[in-house]
Amino acid sequence: MAVKIKGWHIVAVLLILFLLWYTGFFKIEVKQQVSGPSTPTGGENLVSVNKPIKFALSDPLAGAAIASANVYIYGPDKVLKESLVTASDGTVTSALPYQSDSVIYVKVAKAGYVTRWFTVTVPKMSPADAQSLTSNFVPLQTYSLGTYTIKITDQFGNSYTSGGSLNFTALGATTVSVTITIYNTKDNSGYISSYDYLNSINLNAVLLSSTAGSSVTVTGAGSSVMRGTTTYWISVLSDDGLTRQLVGNQYVKPGVTSVTITFGKGSLTAGNSQAFTFTVYGYFDQSYFATNGIGGPDAVSLATFSLTLKA
Repeated sequence: MAVKIKGWHIVAVLLILFLLWYTGFFKIEVKQQVSGPSTPTGGENLVSVNKPIKFALSDPLAGAAIASANVYIYGPDKVLKESLVTASDGTVTSALPYQSDSVIYVKVAKAGYVTRWFTVTVPKMSPADAQSLTSNFVPLQTYSLGTYTIKITDQFGNSYTSGGSLNFTALGATTVSVTITIYNTKDNSGYISSYDYLNSINLNAVLLSSTAGSSVTVTGAGSSVMRGTTTYWISVLSDDGLTRQLVGNQYVKPGVTSVTITFGKGSLTAGNSQAFTFTVYGYFDQSYFATNGIGGPDAVSLATFSLTLKA
């Protein structure tokens, strides 16, 4: 016997399907076709390549590419493989190919910028990029080097000028704490510490305090090193504290850092004095200094201040 389907049957079935969909018993998926290149995802299978590397060097504080910078590539054997110079857009491509997952050591240097070392593990590429591109991509960043000045104040609110003196008797104290403040006066500049793979040393920024005398006691100045008759104290400075970043009208990084040192009168007697020098150095390694008397082959003075302590 044939079953005759009437119009209300169809309406009833559609109504039931709608109710099932509405209450979540089943879902209807519509896939949208998106035109254009695919976007790599974290789960995408990357492939190993052996291609030249295209380096892109930029200054994130200035938001600009860095042209005419030297890029040196070293292998694990510390042998220089290539010496390159970035173009006007901050890019340069190596002549040699480099295998994915191999490690190279890259030094970037340009006058007025922070010389910086990078340990680069050569990246893999997406299958599409590996097929279509002739080079692998590695971004690098450094800062315009800051311009620094030192100011010193004591616990009583007195300010000192470089070449001036602090007198314990005039202050009515046998112990005086001074705050040595380092200011970066150049917008969108700073310092970035790194590790010099070629010489196996740190490239830190430090405050180096020194004196040839031994009457005054010193605390809080950092680790001490004795070379000859001179005592040195080394305090490593933070990169953030040395970085001055202006965004719009607001300084998100003010470029100010400080070290507080306490001086005791000790055995200093009336009529005698003891001179101290405070110097901010870049590219400085404490162990290298203890052995060689200099902070490193590229150590450079960024600011200096002298103060004489009197009884």
